[in-house]
Amino acid sequence: MFIASVHTVMGIALLAAGDQDTELSFWFTLFGVVGVGLGLAMIDLERARGFVPAPVLGTLALVTACGLIYQPLSGFVTLLVPVGVGALGWWRARNALVAA
Repeated sequence: MFIASVHTVMGIALLAAGDQDTELSFWFTLFGVVGVGLGLAMIDLERARGFVPAPVLGTLALVTACGLIYQPLSGFVTLLVPVGVGALGWWRARNALVAA
């Protein structure tokens, strides 16, 4: 959530300043808005289920992949951490359900 919020603010600030390319502002803002939405969904689902479901992780991984394809040196790299942590939590919960 923190990273997404910072990116949203940075995107709006870059657009308002007018010093940077509009495309850069767009990507910072888009990453922030999508990140906030996915972050809230992940927090809520993780509290309710104890893990993040595979479709949510898949969506986050897809957003990350698209962002890295179009902007390899961007904030999308930071999404690899929550994808990895979420996948690990999902894997552990899945194994616990199978073992039970």
